Amino acid sequence: MNSKHKPDSKVAIVTGAARGIGLAIASRLASDGYKTVLLDRDPAVAQAAGALQQAGHAVRSLQIDISDEAAVLALPQALADWWPLLAVLVNNAGISPKHDGKKREVIDMPLEEWRRVLDVNLTGTFLMTKACLPVMKENGWGRIVMITSQSARTRTPVPGAHYSATKSGMTGLARVLAGEVAAFGITVNCVAPGRIESEMTAAVGGDVNARLAATVPTGRMGRPEEVAGTVAFLVSPDASYSTGAIIDVNGGSFMP
Repeated sequence: MNSKHKPDSKVAIVTGAARGIGLAIASRLASDGYKTVLLDRDPAVAQAAGALQQAGHAVRSLQIDISDEAAVLALPQALADWWPLLAVLVNNAGISPKHDGKKREVIDMPLEEWRRVLDVNLTGTFLMTKACLPVMKENGWGRIVMITSQSARTRTPVPGAHYSATKSGMTGLARVLAGEVAAFGITVNCVAPGRIESEMTAAVGGDVNARLAATVPTGRMGRPEEVAGTVAFLVSPDASYSTGAIIDVNGGSFMP
């Protein structure tokens, strides 16, 4: 591997990294040798980063709402010494509101809730991607991974329409973007998790998750680390000929 592309000479940014899938991805990339930046609006992101630092990894954290354009535009200055090495962006941040463990149907969904989910999940992804592209283009190398969802591929009973719409939107964004930036050595791919053990999926309750897990061919829910392993491949030089792709991590619950 060219020294320019060794993980220890690269910076990776993971959004929504305070816990769950995002933290698992950040942990994997840090373990693989990337200088890793954890972003999250939750102040717990500092504690998550601290644990990785104690384990000997080069990690930083910033508390940020990625739907805030000014906050995103300030990232190059906030990460000034690392920004020129930016090579990997994992757009993982997302919200999926529940009310008493259940989604709101479209007829009952307030516009405010719809807009907030779009702001975080889709507009935030757009803002982060746009901010990171210039340095990737300048370096002639980059990896962008969208963490979408099985709900972007087929109907699923738990997420609301706003969540599914944003995850489908991320897939469309990735497809168009992949064509726009391929000539610059930048790949753009999607990872579509199914039912994964996390704080988000726990919001619907154990009984619901148990019923859903029983319908999965593998007989269980997935682990965040299994999503992280797929991301680790996509950001590696081994995946240089894969772009505009969707990789399903769902235990066989959806087979297109």
